Amino acid sequence: MPSAFALAVRAGMVVLLLALALAGCGKEAPRPVSDLGIRVPVLSVSELATGPNRIALGILRNGAPINDPKLSLSMRFFYLDGGEPDKVQSKAQALYRGEGLPFGLYVGSVTFSKPGAWLAEITVPQVDTQPVVSRLRLDVLAKSTVPNVGTPALPSHNLTVRDNADLRKISSAAKPDADFYQLTVADALAARKPFVLAFSTPGYCQTGVCAPNLMVLQKLKDQYKGQVNFIHIEVYPYPFGESFKAMRRVPAMEEWSLRTEPWTFLVDGAGTIQARYEGGITFTEMDQALVQLAGGQPVTPPTP
Repeated sequence: MPSAFALAVRAGMVVLLLALALAGCGKEAPRPVSDLGIRVPVLSVSELATGPNRIALGILRNGAPINDPKLSLSMRFFYLDGGEPDKVQSKAQALYRGEGLPFGLYVGSVTFSKPGAWLAEITVPQVDTQPVVSRLRLDVLAKSTVPNVGTPALPSHNLTVRDNADLRKISSAAKPDADFYQLTVADALAARKPFVLAFSTPGYCQTGVCAPNLMVLQKLKDQYKGQVNFIHIEVYPYPFGESFKAMRRVPAMEEWSLRTEPWTFLVDGAGTIQARYEGGITFTEMDQALVQLAGGQPVTPPTP
């Protein structure tokens, strides 16, 4: 059964997606009384675990997502299950990472030392008033269900051009790039070269960021050609529309325990996951990471 935290995150993501959908249809989203005119953070990750975590947030104002490149968020984290629930355990800054995405994304990094109940205190600058502090209760797992940083990548046997030369039956992208469908994950691990692994469904994306993510990776693929391999795995088997309606996913999604999309993993030449990203990614964030990945260095979060 999903934890209270997981259910809360799903609810938050639904609110964000509903606001995006209404904005895309030219309709005004409902205006919750609690955040009328106030910028409110919405957590956009499905799970947190001990160790390093990428914290991604959306911001709603009047019930609609904003996209403000000048905005950054200060975060403080408290461990509620210990004897000092008022002690600040760590601090972080969530920076704008919304370039090319349909909504603003604000990303920071935090390492949780212990599993259990945590509190995130997020200071959100406002337009006409003083900053507002929002508090989110977090349920941190002892171990992530999704393969995490520092663990081995799983040798999945995803579809490639060798299985079907018609890429339109491998990917729901409008114009599939053949370079992303040359290798299985097992092939990439055997090659012992760093690689980027993207799970997404451009044609049926529920978050609206799958196609922008692939555009970022296509640009990076050309830049890092020969140094880093790139793999895209479609979330749903062909025929995509029928599988989407039935919520039937490809085997690799189950192997990697993925229940949301998109996900992006950076894997080094030894087959170890160096970074993982749930949801939207941007060129600014990924370019710095790939410099490190291609150079055989540990991938570290961008600094403010």
